Amino acid sequence: MTDGISVLILVLLAAVVAVALIRRKPPRPKTDKPPKPPEAQAPKPSETEDDAEEMAPPPFEPEWEREEMPPEEAPSWERETAAPEPELAPPMPAPMPEMAAPVDNRYWVQRLFFGTDRNVERQEETGPVFGHRRANALTLGHTDITIPREAHRLGKVERPKEITLFKVTLWKQAEDPAKHFTVHKTEILSETAFTGMAAEAAQSAATYANTAFVFIHGFNTTFAEAMFRAAQLAHDLGFDGPAFAYSWPSVGETLDYVTDMDSADNAVTFIDRFLEIVFNVPGVEKVHLVAHSMGNAALAQLLTHAGTSLSQRGRAIEQLVLAAPDLDAGEFGNIHSHFTAAAKGVTLYACASDRALLAAQKIRGNYIRLGDVGPEGPMVVPGVDSIDVSAVGTDLFSLNHNVYAQDRGVLDDLGALFLTGQRPPRLRMPTLEEIAGQRGIYWRMPR
Repeated sequence: MTDGISVLILVLLAAVVAVALIRRKPPRPKTDKPPKPPEAQAPKPSETEDDAEEMAPPPFEPEWEREEMPPEEAPSWERETAAPEPELAPPMPAPMPEMAAPVDNRYWVQRLFFGTDRNVERQEETGPVFGHRRANALTLGHTDITIPREAHRLGKVERPKEITLFKVTLWKQAEDPAKHFTVHKTEILSETAFTGMAAEAAQSAATYANTAFVFIHGFNTTFAEAMFRAAQLAHDLGFDGPAFAYSWPSVGETLDYVTDMDSADNAVTFIDRFLEIVFNVPGVEKVHLVAHSMGNAALAQLLTHAGTSLSQRGRAIEQLVLAAPDLDAGEFGNIHSHFTAAAKGVTLYACASDRALLAAQKIRGNYIRLGDVGPEGPMVVPGVDSIDVSAVGTDLFSLNHNVYAQDRGVLDDLGALFLTGQRPPRLRMPTLEEIAGQRGIYWRMPR
């Protein structure tokens, strides 16, 4: 009896356990991933894609980005490239090339029309970047250079600061168009587009009506540096006509003097063709030309070689300025007539403290350079106004090689020369001191 009751109790307990196991829910599988938040779940079938986009939170925008860009105003590069609304676009019989970059209250934009026989090294967002190798062909185009409105000082080319050691850049400040000269856009053009855009600039000029300004850079200058310097000159002079610049393949290194000299000689044919295009721009009646440093060596080849277009044009240049020219002073005494035959006025800016010319003099066997000022004063030849600017040549960081572009007095004289063409120099600049030197009369700019 007792054994039967025990068996019955065991059977009942087993049945209870079995029923409990059957009714028990299986445990929730463990997972390392958290459940999806409500905003990450897929929209209900009734929601459209547009509704889903409206529900999505706005993208994160750092505070520093919001502070730099005024609210409700697209960046300048977006305003430039954004397609116009079709209904607002005025009807035009034929599309015309863009003449100016968009206006921005942080900077001015100076457009330059360039020619070069450099190679295209790479493409960037702003356009082609030219290197220092020879392309052995002429390329035409325009580049828009930004000039900071508040940070710019007369005669300076403000660029990011950097720290270098043995030609290795250890640190460089970020480019900012509100603080630095920058390349806004560079574009290669056909000859037709090039002359058309330049013609429109010539015809719209007021102060320098129907006048072109051409800059040929010198030794140790990259393409970008040449454009920055030309833009600075045009801007600080208030030049509102078409500004042109030719950039031959300078390496842009101090130790590559001989390579630069060969590249300048090799560029003569292309410079000649470039100047011919400039002279033929519709609306251009006057052409002022500034040749700097070794750019004068290329110019000398153009003027002294028979058969070049420039040598056969007569006095096609209105005012020719030889700025710190890297030419043999003795040789210039023999060939100066070629310069005076090509221009209505020729002006020489010479500086005794130009260190780049002193270095060139050592390489050239200690023969005095035309841009230097010796104990007897600068070189004086008939038909050339020689001006000694040594007193203002104190900018150590530029090695005094760009004194003509960095001093107020020189810029004032250059501007007056372009506007009036008055000679002798003292007529346009009463502060110049007339000196009766052993070689003849020259002028000295006071400190």
